[in-house]
Amino acid sequence: MPWCDDCARFLSPPSLSEKGECPTCGRVIAEASDLKVPWHFKLLVVATVLYLGLRAYQGVAWLVSR
Repeated sequence: MPWCDDCARFLSPPSLSEKGECPTCGRVIAEASDLKVPWHFKLLVVATVLYLGLRAYQGVAWLVSR
């Protein structure tokens, strides 16, 4: 969680600008590399899409066989 000394508050990464600036005072408080999505979240999204695709295929195959 980025901390702004001037505003004396924590900021969530989505509330920062693309450059990592505080929305209130404009001071840079985080680097762009700190704001990237973690690799394990991307892996979770890919696994979820694959699982739901498989379940959709199974559902369509079941409907066709009936």
